[in-house]
Amino acid sequence: MILISLLPTLSNAFCAPPTAVQQVYRPTQLRAEPLEGGSTVVVCVGPTCKRTGSKRALPIFEELATEMGVNVETISCVSECAECALGPNVEVRKAGDEGPFYPIKNKVKTEEDVRGVLGLN
Repeated sequence: MILISLLPTLSNAFCAPPTAVQQVYRPTQLRAEPLEGGSTVVVCVGPTCKRTGSKRALPIFEELATEMGVNVETISCVSECAECALGPNVEVRKAGDEGPFYPIKNKVKTEEDVRGVLGLN
């Protein structure tokens, strides 16, 4: 009898209180300094990134980056699957930077995102 009367209390013990503040996802804007000529962006065209938008972003990169003297390359997976869930991913290799690790920008889907990566905002 006591156990039955505690069930509602115990089940509520594992739930967030109704006054808890919920976090709202706000994507970060992709803003950067304009890339110099000789820099390279590597667009992932692996299965996950292609499905989530790199197929649409690639031609935008090819158009805008070429005008800036920035090289555009593709790869099947930029981060060896460590960031696939955050895709589409783009690796940014600034002129003069030495690898092997370069910054990776995530969720690059739209022309606005591409412009942000290239520093054209």
